[in-house]
Amino acid sequence: MDRDLEETALAGAGDPPASQARRRQIIDEIVRTLAALAEGLEGQNGLSQESVGRLIGILQTMSDGIASADDATFNAIMREAALLIRAVRERRAYFSQFTVH
Repeated sequence: MDRDLEETALAGAGDPPASQARRRQIIDEIVRTLAALAEGLEGQNGLSQESVGRLIGILQTMSDGIASADDATFNAIMREAALLIRAVRERRAYFSQFTVH
């Protein structure tokens, strides 16, 4: 998820509702971002690829339902996803300080 999409997901309210097709694209982008972030998480302070993998599975399974949810529900889910992605990025950045390259 690029930073603009992350900020859009965090802002959520106040924006005109996205079409179901656009919502589906956003969910797919979140899944791709989480999959990329999951690599290298194993053993980092309780975060694991398995946990992120389960979340990815849930998003993929429920993507149609999420895309067709009412605006408040969709925005809430997007905010949570953006916050999770931000937290994982911050944690990876923190742990990268201790990684020997």
